[in-house]
Amino acid sequence: MTDEPETTEEETKNEPEEHSFDAVDLMLEGNLKEQINYSMVKALAEALDEKAQILIQAEQGFEPQDGESFAEVAMPEIEAMAQSVTDGCVDFSKVRFWEACETAGVAWDESKDEEGNVVGRMPYGDTHDEPKEGNRILANLEQVLEWLGEVHKLHEANGMGWVSPYGCPEDGRQAYEDRDKCHAKLNTIVEAIKNNLDF
Repeated sequence: MTDEPETTEEETKNEPEEHSFDAVDLMLEGNLKEQINYSMVKALAEALDEKAQILIQAEQGFEPQDGESFAEVAMPEIEAMAQSVTDGCVDFSKVRFWEACETAGVAWDESKDEEGNVVGRMPYGDTHDEPKEGNRILANLEQVLEWLGEVHKLHEANGMGWVSPYGCPEDGRQAYEDRDKCHAKLNTIVEAIKNNLDF
């Protein structure tokens, strides 16, 4: 049995504080409609990230066999994720930029008494110089877009019959054209989010 070092009061004060809210929650205070909408966006982000992390972690642990790339091996999963975004029940293009990443963090305005003791704290949104991944909606969509582009380049390099179980160029061309449309739609969604700065 080992003795764990005790945490001093000063160390406890310096530890990052966990909150049940973020800077956007603060920004939307009093706007019930947008608060409800943002709650749904956060739930969507969590569901998307759960699926994306499966592929991200698989890529991190991927060991190529016979020259195969991760995009080649995971092609069905990559295409399925892209199609669920472009043709699913959710219109991702309506997600705003500040909902899809973290543009500000929570900071605290402290009021002190004459002796310098903190007697009150008020949270506020502190804008980042550069956006962070945050809930990873934008980061995950950009990752899927990158993977899908890699699959498309492989198809071009290996010929139209590459994805057909019978090596049929006609079948392969149909898959190529469908993926090309999906890639274009996904790219449009990503660009729409980046340019949607409305509040």
